[in-house]
Amino acid sequence: MDGTLTDVNNEVGETTKFYVKKLKEKDVAFTFATQRIHSSIASFARELGIEIPIITLNGALIKDINENIIHSSVIKESHVRKALRLAEKYFVRIALCYGDEILYTENNSVLRDYMYRIGTDYRLVNSYENYTDNVMEIIMLGNEKSVIKHIQKKLNFPGKFFVTAKYFRSSSKAGVYHLEARKSGTSKKTGMRILAKHLTLRKNEIAVLGDWFNDRDLFEFGGFNVAMQNAVAELKFGADYITSKNNEEDGVGEFLKLVYESK
Repeated sequence: MDGTLTDVNNEVGETTKFYVKKLKEKDVAFTFATQRIHSSIASFARELGIEIPIITLNGALIKDINENIIHSSVIKESHVRKALRLAEKYFVRIALCYGDEILYTENNSVLRDYMYRIGTDYRLVNSYENYTDNVMEIIMLGNEKSVIKHIQKKLNFPGKFFVTAKYFRSSSKAGVYHLEARKSGTSKKTGMRILAKHLTLRKNEIAVLGDWFNDRDLFEFGGFNVAMQNAVAELKFGADYITSKNNEEDGVGEFLKLVYESK
């Protein structure tokens, strides 16, 4: 979504809107695979007339705009509590993600300003004590890379068997590092695999578009990979096509136009 489909004003380009609807007439479907929560992108799906399920929270939840769930991946409470203890011990900020909202406490309110998740519903709670069940993603934020890497190692033990934690540099805030933890086996890649099976689609019938490091596993799915002009070099290196326009210029619309004209 961010950096790929939407511009700085959180809007979808007119060319994209036009060709999503025109391609639908030719039985070509369009959906999202995003780190955002479901409620923050449902309005886009309605605007574009998307009826098939949407992959959200980096693959942890797949459901359509009618609330029909085809897959959900929840972190065990014991691992959520472990993450909370680590956050407290190492003085990093932490928030808990559910399908339609992100919970935070007063001590972790800075996360709202540093997490680039436009349209997200945040809810302030007094304590995480009664909210450790049905968590789909854990988000941490810190200024020291070494500390974030240490927490990542602790959460991944033993061998990423229960939880997989990944960290990355913030795309919008210098000197800030994010850590995202989900139930092991959860990713955009596995989400795409589940959705493809649900829709009885083969890999060579699917194209994916991306711009940032968290789209790497989506590119590993094995379909036709499209990198935005504003994408990081790593994605461009693994792309089958690179748009000449960036997200501010509606690069997605550029590619959809090519698909439509090839039909």
